[in-house]
Amino acid sequence: MNNRKCMKIFIGLRELSGYYHNLKQGFDTLGIESVFVNLSGHPYQYGTDANPAWINAINRMAQKVGTRFFSSWTLRILWIGFFQNVLSLFLFLWALFKFDAFIFASNSTFFFFLDLPVLKMFKKKIIYVFHGSEARPVYLNGYVIKNESRKTIWTGIILARIQKMIITIIDRFADYSINIPPQAYFHSKPFVSWLMVGVPHSAGETTKPKVPFAEESRTSVRILHAPSKPGPKGTPVIRQAIQSLKAKGHAIDFVEITGRPNREVLEELQRCDFVVDELYSDTPMAVFATEAAFAGKPTVVGGYYSQNILQDVASECIPPSLFCHPDDLENAIEKMVTDKAYREQLGQKAYGFVRTHWSAERVAARFLRLVDGDVPQDWFYDPYQIRYLHGCGLSEEKAKRIIGKFIAAAGQRALCLEDKPDLVRLFTAFASSEHPS
Repeated sequence: MNNRKCMKIFIGLRELSGYYHNLKQGFDTLGIESVFVNLSGHPYQYGTDANPAWINAINRMAQKVGTRFFSSWTLRILWIGFFQNVLSLFLFLWALFKFDAFIFASNSTFFFFLDLPVLKMFKKKIIYVFHGSEARPVYLNGYVIKNESRKTIWTGIILARIQKMIITIIDRFADYSINIPPQAYFHSKPFVSWLMVGVPHSAGETTKPKVPFAEESRTSVRILHAPSKPGPKGTPVIRQAIQSLKAKGHAIDFVEITGRPNREVLEELQRCDFVVDELYSDTPMAVFATEAAFAGKPTVVGGYYSQNILQDVASECIPPSLFCHPDDLENAIEKMVTDKAYREQLGQKAYGFVRTHWSAERVAARFLRLVDGDVPQDWFYDPYQIRYLHGCGLSEEKAKRIIGKFIAAAGQRALCLEDKPDLVRLFTAFASSEHPS
């Protein structure tokens, strides 16, 4: 423990839904010196951290740039192409001689992954955490493939090859990668399962409601949906399901909030009865559902992976949500609306699970085990065992079409799975099948 107290950890270089802000708070609680540097310019607000003042100044500057990412491509190019790279080089030289371990968000790098062999030469511990689009193959990603034109397909084929190359580099130099099976196809060595480590959260920011569900005077059921990207999240289908349930006579107050600061989303969590997260998820509890759980609110999550998850994850390690097949979304919402006792119980289970397993302090402690090399064998998953085919953010029909077009355009090599021939055969058969699998 004394050695741990002397340990210094660098976290960066981007933020994903408050994950790294909360992870740093966990390290702070444990008394571990760490710094979180966010150069991604994330447009949402997740609070400040106990960093040196000059680091927080850099983070604030990046965040201000982030608020204009979607309206000014010129500013984005200038930031990434010059300022961010200059800052990265300066930060790397500073961090190299100060920190013992480096936790990288997604595919972060100080400068084009050339920093990784240098870190290894200096015997630094390297941990990469993958969150979705940076690891999930493009042809399985509804957040990236927005149409099926020939240009889009060929761009996707190139991007998939780049993804494969980057993950191959990371696999070579990282001590550990953290990922989940339904997006980890390009890994070539066992990775640590994301669900075993957890989603760090500071309970103080999303406290369990003081007024129990049973004491609420409202007659309607208040449902919250807060999509970052409504299309891939399945928002149009979710709206249709809500309208259908209202037509059946259910009293529903549906609240949809998009593109607002995180604090406003947390405020709405306090007012709702339950959350509908998304339609095509590949995890039962992503960050927003975790925030809902810390507020004691249950979540409906649609996703094809609901049919596969028990093959990959032990039941006791699966966070509690109503994780259902996309075709069953309306029935799942209706169950939550009509069965008050069920939704209260599910909310309590979710709250208990995240408080016990996914508090910022608990998750930070698991990261320390990775840094120490003290990793239980059941935390690992072999990428050669993956059999899930449906992807995330897109319907089964769209997934089949896109996979088929990738193969038609450039052959099976377009899937970038030359090391996994069994999976290639499964994808080829999946794409050519006409009926739902």
